[in-house]
Amino acid sequence: MPDAQSWVPGTQIVVDEVWDGKLWARRPVVVVDDDPARLAVWCPKGTVRQVPTTPPGRSRATTRGERLARCLLERDWVLADHVWDVSTLMLTEPGALHAVWVSFLDDGSQWGWYVNLQRPFVRTNTGIATMDLALDVLIAPDCSEWRWKDEDEFQLLVDWKLLEPPESAAVREEALRVIARAEAGEPPFSEDWAAWRPDPAWPVPAL
Repeated sequence: MPDAQSWVPGTQIVVDEVWDGKLWARRPVVVVDDDPARLAVWCPKGTVRQVPTTPPGRSRATTRGERLARCLLERDWVLADHVWDVSTLMLTEPGALHAVWVSFLDDGSQWGWYVNLQRPFVRTNTGIATMDLALDVLIAPDCSEWRWKDEDEFQLLVDWKLLEPPESAAVREEALRVIARAEAGEPPFSEDWAAWRPDPAWPVPAL
């Protein structure tokens, strides 16, 4: 296993999401590029990841957002396997409150840009640790338009005081900064990631 500071392309690592010291979700990925400015990883369609769900014996809320918020509030959940259904290149800058995902259709064309708001990652011996913060932004491939995603789930985290006001405000500000970068045609939106292809020798990563 490479040291925790960097990985060579083709190395499989694990992206862990951690809430209050407890594993929330886990995803195996393949390293595309790792340098001081950016970590790029690949999660192809068909990758099996682990996601949180309501424990057996507890009633399930009617909406996904309420189910996840309840798990966080009670600090009680179990992990279940889930098959990832969109091949995705994930670009993350050290210290950033977000990752920019490049999503691909089955024919290899770019589906769009996906801004995933999350806590800054830290490196571990097996990969990186972060935490998804619910709010997302969908941006067209040519950056001509954008829209919010999962605002309701983000607002639940705020209303249930799972996120403190300084952090929730920072998440909104970060999202607006990334949107401005997309509209201005700045990296990574100015880079030709749509033409990128994974090494065909890379297997689908697995836990």
